[in-house]
Amino acid sequence: METITKYDFNEIQTWIKRNARPLEYHLWRYHFENGGVEPVLAALEDYQNEDGGFVSAVEPDSWNPNSTPYNTDYAVKTLRQAGFTDINHPLYQGALRYFKHTGHRGEHGWDFTIPSNDYFPHATWWTFSSEDNKFQNIGTTASIVGFILRYVTEDDELRAIALNYGDMLFNKLKNTGDFGDMGFHGYCDLYYDLEAAELGERYDLNFLFTQIKSLMPKALREASWTNHSDMAGLFPKPSLALYKGNEQAVSDALDTLIKIRPTNGVWEIPWNWYDDGMYPKEFAISENWWKSIKAIEKLLFIKSYGRLCL
Repeated sequence: METITKYDFNEIQTWIKRNARPLEYHLWRYHFENGGVEPVLAALEDYQNEDGGFVSAVEPDSWNPNSTPYNTDYAVKTLRQAGFTDINHPLYQGALRYFKHTGHRGEHGWDFTIPSNDYFPHATWWTFSSEDNKFQNIGTTASIVGFILRYVTEDDELRAIALNYGDMLFNKLKNTGDFGDMGFHGYCDLYYDLEAAELGERYDLNFLFTQIKSLMPKALREASWTNHSDMAGLFPKPSLALYKGNEQAVSDALDTLIKIRPTNGVWEIPWNWYDDGMYPKEFAISENWWKSIKAIEKLLFIKSYGRLCL
């Protein structure tokens, strides 16, 4: 069984402290050095616009300074991963205001891409496409719906919006096989949030769980440390219900993950923005930002399964 030793950990720690943005630096401190959550909140504030949404650069593959649903959800996930769920905090209140009032949502949910992305450096998948949004919206919308229905209790209008999108997501699960690049992960997030919110009478959670399990083999085939999707996103911790039955696949993935870490550093980023090298300088910066983000995500995954031996 492969493990991350104290020596390995120190190599990763050194790289993070020399290269990370303030946000990831404070997330590292919070998750691995008993740092407080307040510096994380302060760092996230720098990415929040007046409309309550978060700029694209909080997720480094698009440098659009305008708020987007995906990146606002990304910020919310960052807060939740840090165990911070004070829904009355200005960061959350701003995000909820944005989800409620943004013009970037419609029949298919909150938009994955928005038109202004095209005017700033970005990866090819962030190029605006109203047609792609019909299915790429699924993962983002599922994640936002779950968050709202789990934590928002006093805003009936916002809950009604989320409930209606929840109905749409369940119908899509019955009637389509194309869930976009992040749809499967979104449905997993949705299941856990609806279960925690005790909404089994409103939604058929047995159906949702069964459908997710039926799609799991395909997700496992696509989960690789050399593409966008990996096991850390599918099974962040062993206590989650979907882990049962996939123990060996996760164990094998952990062994592989630990083996492929470069000596004296963190894991490489296995994607490019464009095959022809468009925005090379911007991508080089983004790539370095992503290394910190993914190092934290992967090390949390390793720690959750008892493979971090300090």
